[in-house]
Amino acid sequence: MIGILAYGSLITYPGHEIETVVDHVIPDVLTSFPVEYARRSRSRAGAPTLAPVPKGRGVPVKAVVYVLKEYTRKKKAQNFLYRREIHREGNLTVIYDDQAQRQKRDVLVIESMQNQFGLSVIYYTALKPNFTEILEAGRTQEEKAELLAQAAIDSLTSETYANMMDGIQYLADNLESGVITTLSESYEQAVWEKAGNGPNLSQARRSIAQQRGIVS
Repeated sequence: MIGILAYGSLITYPGHEIETVVDHVIPDVLTSFPVEYARRSRSRAGAPTLAPVPKGRGVPVKAVVYVLKEYTRKKKAQNFLYRREIHREGNLTVIYDDQAQRQKRDVLVIESMQNQFGLSVIYYTALKPNFTEILEAGRTQEEKAELLAQAAIDSLTSETYANMMDGIQYLADNLESGVITTLSESYEQAVWEKAGNGPNLSQARRSIAQQRGIVS
């Protein structure tokens, strides 16, 4: 059997294509690579998102493994994961081409781990970090948290708020799933401070949306 490793929004929202082939879930595993909020997502209006990062720039985080039904082919699993990541689920003309993806500048590739958790192969997405300030060794944790919080707030638009695709919601979902990075706590605190020290991220999100005129 094969699996898909989920360590970010994929935990909360695996997508309908992946859901149709899940046999069971292995909870509470750790990524074999360090992770941090080191990518700004275009589909989330520039919100900080999780990405694998170089050693020393992040930590392994909590994840789950979706174990796929026995009949699921490797190519199907890759296509489902790829389409989910680029928000093209259900479009059967969109397929994952590993060679083509690795030649792109802003690369999204599907990597694999072999023979773990009793599975022959486990796939996971590896997006290239592009929030370079977050990886700079010369910046303090507080400075990085401030940058993350501002990017999350800036990602709040009428569309992302309605679709729950903004950075604050993304952070809240990850914290709810137990996905904690080196910067998570200070990042969350910076969002609270900018929102007027609300009691939780949900209230902070709404407060900031009101400040920005997104909701009344």
